[in-house]
Amino acid sequence: MKRFFNVVVSRFRSIPLAARISGGVVLLAILYVGVFVIPTNVQFSYANKETCTDWFMVAPTLQQQRAGKNSYTITPSDTVKVFGAPLFSRSVCVTPSTLPEEGRTKVSIAPFGLPIFSKTVGVSTPATPVAKAMNLKDTDISAVKPLLLPLSTKDAVHTYSLRQGEKSTTCAAVDQGISCPIKSLALEPSTSYDLTLYRGFNEDTPKKVDTLAVKTLKAVQLVESTLQNDMTIYTKPTSFTYTFDRPIESVGGVLQRVDGTSKTDVKTTLKAEGSTVVVTAAQQLPRNASYQLTLEEVTGRDGASLADPLVTIFKTSGGPKVVSVSVGSSLVPQSAKITVTFDQPVKGDIDLAKFASSAGIASTVSRASDTSITFALSPAALCTAFSLVIEKGLPSGSNDETSTEQWKFDSRIACGYSSVIGYSIKGRAIIAYTFGSGGSVILFTGGMHGSEPSSTSTMQAWVNYLQSNGFKIPADKKVVIVPNTNPDGIAAGSRNNANNVNIDRNFPASNWRPDIDTASGTLPTGGGTSAGSEPETAALIALTRSLRPRLEVSFHAQGSLVGANQYGDSIAIGTKYARTVGYGTMIGNAEEVMGYSITGEYEDWMGQEMGIPAILIELPTTSGNYLNSQLTALLNLLPV
Repeated sequence: MKRFFNVVVSRFRSIPLAARISGGVVLLAILYVGVFVIPTNVQFSYANKETCTDWFMVAPTLQQQRAGKNSYTITPSDTVKVFGAPLFSRSVCVTPSTLPEEGRTKVSIAPFGLPIFSKTVGVSTPATPVAKAMNLKDTDISAVKPLLLPLSTKDAVHTYSLRQGEKSTTCAAVDQGISCPIKSLALEPSTSYDLTLYRGFNEDTPKKVDTLAVKTLKAVQLVESTLQNDMTIYTKPTSFTYTFDRPIESVGGVLQRVDGTSKTDVKTTLKAEGSTVVVTAAQQLPRNASYQLTLEEVTGRDGASLADPLVTIFKTSGGPKVVSVSVGSSLVPQSAKITVTFDQPVKGDIDLAKFASSAGIASTVSRASDTSITFALSPAALCTAFSLVIEKGLPSGSNDETSTEQWKFDSRIACGYSSVIGYSIKGRAIIAYTFGSGGSVILFTGGMHGSEPSSTSTMQAWVNYLQSNGFKIPADKKVVIVPNTNPDGIAAGSRNNANNVNIDRNFPASNWRPDIDTASGTLPTGGGTSAGSEPETAALIALTRSLRPRLEVSFHAQGSLVGANQYGDSIAIGTKYARTVGYGTMIGNAEEVMGYSITGEYEDWMGQEMGIPAILIELPTTSGNYLNSQLTALLNLLPV
């Protein structure tokens, strides 16, 4: 080698000086052109924020980018230092300084940015990455999971965002695509949207690059739950389950104790097991308290979500409370068995007699079921008032609580009873209702003319009133009410019965006759074929004869009038009644007022045969219930 070197040096020295200088210049020129004039080519990639290539550079800190319009910034890389000073770099990196555009551009670098020893880098920029929106076609997307949008190439240079209306979400670059946290767009399940994709660079204003037509998945649906809204829990559970229509991947929620307007979190765990979500409290829930369980997020394995947070409001019970009693505050049958039902089971091994009792009427108490007891009343007189009492301290059979308040229920045995006094031509029962047990009877009737249903409605309301208030009847009085004396006529809306007989013209008064006068003329056999020929009339005759009432009161319609049969004290009673209700009178001039003769009338018959005083009330209209307007006058009749 040494010999070869000596030969080369010897021959170089043999070349004339001028030739040696000329050759050196050419060599330097070739070297300069090769190093500084011929550009270094770089294929820019969007996959990274900068693209690097091998390039030896002496004194890299002295190198500066040449002035001019530069789309890229050149930065030395992989620098070698000697004693802490940069000596040379082995590569160079180009970074876009403006929005990259497809094509080729040149960037120069030189010591101190001078023209000499300038090195040019040629950067080839490929086409901008394109979003593959077609990949979403016919595919429903999750409204809560990130949306993965493929790109034609990986892109770490641009920024991406999705917008829906005024809402926006920033996407992150992933391998060969972008991931957009779509949850922040608050999309509804089972809904179609046009999402706008924007692309930005550095601080530049993002530009719209595409529109994505998407549809969100159908919402997760609740199938069943151990909790229902407004539910009261009587047992002592520590966990609750919700079952949905698909396998569940994740769940988020909170259980809170509610006290007025304040809410306190209760420590719980939430776990998805297949299609079921199990919510488990860390400890037994306190009793007699209100709670709100909110499942804020339930995400299926398919990416589907709830349409809205699932909110369940419930409470835990205290001790047993009465929720129902099988009778009302009146009309209780004699020797009734009354069932009292609680909101939860009652402890089974207790002595019920220590907690349940009755007053006014003796009773025996027994257990009817886990949640109810029965009071068996001893025989009692009509209209007897009584009370049922359940003392506080009654223990629950479902939890450790006891009742905290006494329960008391006041009621009354029915004040009257009913009996059938006869039947109509078509077999309809004619019913009489009896109240009180005195020897002096007041008889009330209604519905004698089927076209006057207000008389029946008012008398039936009078029956209902006395069923609860029969104790107001004086001890020496008895009240008997026959609300519907002509049931066939009332059913048909006809003035007469099924034989076309006016039963109020069929009584055996002294002026009875078969043919009667009416407002529209004479009605042959309208008074019946004989006095008392009709079953309805016969039933009323028999009842009246058996009762021999102190007073009889008939209700008809219409006219706002009061009449009297002028036997006994009927005139005084009728006049007082008319004054009380504000009606006019037709005492002694009924035929003149009505405009036709009246024969075979009920009131005339009882006056003639038994001397019974009777009054007749014509209500204002043929329909309606006039008890309220008549009640004071009716009660005034009871002591007479």
